[in-house]
Amino acid sequence: MNFPAISDPNAMARFPDARAEERDALLELVSLKASQRVLDVQAAGGFLSDEIDRRLAQEITCVCIEPCEQLGQRLNPRFEWLRDSVEHFCGVADSSIDVALGLAGLHHSESHRATVGEMYRVLKPGGELAICDVEVGSKIAAWLNDFVDRHNPSGHSGEFLQFGNTGNLLNEAGFTEVTEKKQKVPWRFEREEDVSIFFKALFGLDLQLEQVGQAVEDYFEVEVKDDGVSIDWQLIYCFGRKARELKTLSEK
Repeated sequence: MNFPAISDPNAMARFPDARAEERDALLELVSLKASQRVLDVQAAGGFLSDEIDRRLAQEITCVCIEPCEQLGQRLNPRFEWLRDSVEHFCGVADSSIDVALGLAGLHHSESHRATVGEMYRVLKPGGELAICDVEVGSKIAAWLNDFVDRHNPSGHSGEFLQFGNTGNLLNEAGFTEVTEKKQKVPWRFEREEDVSIFFKALFGLDLQLEQVGQAVEDYFEVEVKDDGVSIDWQLIYCFGRKARELKTLSEK
């Protein structure tokens, strides 16, 4: 298991809307309803589940797969926290989940095929899957596996997505209605100085703010306007549905 770089616990609390477009683009792919059981794979501190919980006025069950103790301790105590690996959700029963989600966490899996297969297994017939993650060869991939790896005490080693391959994985697992797309989801801030503060905290960088700010400019396009600052960010988004009526062996 490739654990994520450990972030400052105050990073998302201080800038709760910085990654809103990235998160909301994922949630737009699925239909969330009260009384559902939603699986959050590689939940980290609960950025995604917190928003789901807020939208459904706590009338939903969030099941969070987060094997890292430090990150799991940050989850809302209302959520079901499972320390299972992201390759095998031994604590989740077959066909027990309505919606399965993964927000930029699949690259920590040692087997994308195993993780997607597990998401298929635990979904109810008709259940929905939506995942997003970094594209291999992108500037975000370089940022994470190069810069963050060198300047976070825990390092960072991720296996990123190849566009086209992830959709194929979903098809192979048995998902229907599969879609795959690249989508720009810029990170947004009110002030230029906020960018360095957030990146240093989120990625746990052992550097001065000035060094972080320069690195962000080296790796990304930073756009400064009167209404705020945006950082160019693009991810691969995939959707799939588990068939409502599964074929029996005699029908295959």
